[in-house]
Amino acid sequence: MSDYITEAEALADIEECFYDDYSFEPYSVLDKRIYLRAKSSFPKTAKGKFVITQSTRKNRHLISKLFLVDRNKTKSFWWSHDVRFAMLFNSKKAALVIANKYKYNNVQVVEIK
Repeated sequence: MSDYITEAEALADIEECFYDDYSFEPYSVLDKRIYLRAKSSFPKTAKGKFVITQSTRKNRHLISKLFLVDRNKTKSFWWSHDVRFAMLFNSKKAALVIANKYKYNNVQVVEIK
C-alpha cells in the first residue's frame, strides 16, 4: 500500500512541475525551424497571381497567415503556412469565388507582388 500515492499528492507534484520551470517555451525549436524554412517567398513565375489567405487560430505569434492548399499537391491538409503548397489563381474573380465559400478567420484574396 505504500507504493501508491493519493490524488492530492500527484496533483501537487504536477503543479510544482509547471511553476518551477520559468523557461517554458511555447514553441519548440523544430516548430520554429519548419516555419522559417517554409516562409520562403513565392517563385518569380507567381508574380501577378492570386492566393487565398486566412488568419491562424493557434500559434498566432509564430505563424500569422495560412494559404489555401492546392489539393493536387497534397491531400493531407487544407491550409498551410508553406508557400510551396499554396493554390495559385490567375484571376482575382476565380479566387473570390473560392474565397466566398469560407467565412471564418478573415479569409482574403491577396495578389502576389
